[in-house]
Amino acid sequence: MTTWILLGAAGLLGAILLWGLVSPRSQWRVLVGWSTRDPDGAEPGDGVHGVTRIISLVGLLGLLAVVGGQVWNALAQQPRSAPEATAMEEMWGSPVPELVDRVVNPVGVVPADLVPGPIVGYQTIERGWAPDYLVAVPRWSLLGEPVPEGLIGTYPGDGFNAYGASDVLVAAQGPLGCIPRVAVAAETETQLQIGVYWGRPGPSAQDHLTPCAIADGQLLQTVLLPMRLAAPVDERDVVTFEGAPVVPVAVVEE
Repeated sequence: MTTWILLGAAGLLGAILLWGLVSPRSQWRVLVGWSTRDPDGAEPGDGVHGVTRIISLVGLLGLLAVVGGQVWNALAQQPRSAPEATAMEEMWGSPVPELVDRVVNPVGVVPADLVPGPIVGYQTIERGWAPDYLVAVPRWSLLGEPVPEGLIGTYPGDGFNAYGASDVLVAAQGPLGCIPRVAVAAETETQLQIGVYWGRPGPSAQDHLTPCAIADGQLLQTVLLPMRLAAPVDERDVVTFEGAPVVPVAVVEE
């Protein structure tokens, strides 16, 4: 209700100011002249009407600035619809993960000197075939170095992509400044256990646990790892070595 009253008052004031700018003489006659005995003799000269025009112009500009500012603030406070998520964001969330273009062959023993990172999802792929979206996925690097010393996996070969020689794409998280060094898998007929273990780049014989320790609420990086298995995932349950289920991620095309 208050808003409408203010808008009405602003509209009335604006009309008066516009009237004074366009025709100060008729404005004087209507608003003031009626109260004098001799309107023609009491009418001010052109100089006064000119001043009225200037005052009306300044007032009108000031009113437009105030009203425009209020309208702008009101529009800025309106809730905005979130931008439509891309296919990558629908699958893997935001920020979009980067692909480590290395063929990962898991080992069978959990390393005690590396830090386990969360596994946030997996996507089954077939050797020799992979979803088209992977071609455009940004490739992972550490401060511009695509293959820092100790990085997990092996080079797929000239002209080949790692995911084309893999069975599953694993989304793993780890601390910034660290690299995925080892993947571990334990396979049975009904279950697949997977884990990715992080450490510092460089030689194996160094402290990885302290600099790569993961604290609650810590900002983590997410990478996609093309991983080979002894057999396709099929209907097997996929869990981490801590027993947490790993969710399958369906392919979403643009």
